Amino acid sequence: MKISPELARIHAHLCGDGSVSVWKTKEKDRQFRGVIGYSNKNQRLLENFRKDFSMVFGVKMKMVAGREVSVKSLRIVKILTEEFGSFGSREWKIPRSIKESNENTKLEWLKAFFEDEAYNEKKYDRLKTKSMNPSGLMDVKHMLDSLKIFSSLTGPNCDDSYYLTIPKFSSIEEFRGFIKEPIRK
Repeated sequence: MKISPELARIHAHLCGDGSVSVWKTKEKDRQFRGVIGYSNKNQRLLENFRKDFSMVFGVKMKMVAGREVSVKSLRIVKILTEEFGSFGSREWKIPRSIKESNENTKLEWLKAFFEDEAYNEKKYDRLKTKSMNPSGLMDVKHMLDSLKIFSSLTGPNCDDSYYLTIPKFSSIEEFRGFIKEPIRK
């Protein structure tokens, strides 16, 4: 599957506030069901995810209570998991196809991921991301390094989490105009 900026954003959002699930059913004609979902309080992010998903996979996602979009499709679940592996919060990774993509696609992935997972500490002019997945954050750090954007990875913390920090965030040209919405929950 060719990596486009839209597919990179889909992957990043699924690693952040998304879910990809498969379960066994008791239906006669269907052994398994699959669902792809994305939850966020920010309506703009939901609409953008929905638009990207429609463009890449040709299906329309259902809006649930204005806070989540989802689609039932075992076919798309198989495509996503075969291409990218697990999306579990401790298991997701950035695939080589995204890590080796062009600068624009890498930046689209990073912005989408940070929209979900990061918070902007304006007082210290830094962007921070907390995760229970050190290898996933290491992938993010390597991608930032490839774009010559300095970041640091710290942890494990007392709760076994890790932090990825980007200092002097407001001076990074590649993120000019990036607005973190909503403010951390």
